[in-house]
Amino acid sequence: MRDLKNKIVLVTGAATGVGEAAALAFAREGCDLVLATRKNAEGLKATADKIKAMGRKVITVMADVSKREDVERLCQTALKEMGRVDILMNNAGVALIAEFTDTSLEDWERVMGVNFWGPVYTIHYLLPHMIERKSGHIVNVSSAAGLNAPPAASAYSASKYSLVGLSEVLRTEVERFGIGVTAVCPSVIRTNIFDATQVKGFNKEVAQPPAIFRKTPARAASEIIGAVKRNQALLVITANAKAFYYTKRISPAMFRLVARGMLREFLKKKE
Repeated sequence: MRDLKNKIVLVTGAATGVGEAAALAFAREGCDLVLATRKNAEGLKATADKIKAMGRKVITVMADVSKREDVERLCQTALKEMGRVDILMNNAGVALIAEFTDTSLEDWERVMGVNFWGPVYTIHYLLPHMIERKSGHIVNVSSAAGLNAPPAASAYSASKYSLVGLSEVLRTEVERFGIGVTAVCPSVIRTNIFDATQVKGFNKEVAQPPAIFRKTPARAASEIIGAVKRNQALLVITANAKAFYYTKRISPAMFRLVARGMLREFLKKKE
């Protein structure tokens, strides 16, 4: 999808962070937007106002992507108001830092609901329309933790690994219809996700990685736009994410040593 001008893009988790930055980047490419968030109505309006200032059309929908009925309403609204969705960006996500023994079933349901079932729902409702038009692109924002599982992230990593697997299978199945699929796996981006991350069994400081590793949302959004244009299957963002990814591919044993070292550091911060 080399030319994005006049494409219709639906972005979940669009009120702040990478979702907001990507929405603005798509607008600068000449796209019209459908923006969704669960509860940050003020942030969503601010993003929409910036897009309107660029002269692009935008609609906003409050929706919890873990709820099938909310996603159905979101997708129906997008199709009714915009006529189609050319690019779907599943960006909404939640994080949890906890060992498996501290992770409740409710935690599992919440994390999987947003990070995995949310994309499943949006794809379920929008993919048939893309197939009918024989055109489209799906961007699933996973995580470096969906390629290399760190300790104290069983639910989070499971949800993100699932999304990478879904993206890989889906890409093979829908390419014959002219539809592309990109899995995006960032490590540390300068967003408020760290402040919002739930931590169980550890000091809250474990959710704050060193600032030196962080990439700005705008830079991440630029890379995502490029990946869509190239129909890139996998986009790994940030240097440390790439280092972990290639370390594991070259030497799984080396990555296990790194993971054990991470766990030792985490255990020093147990409550």
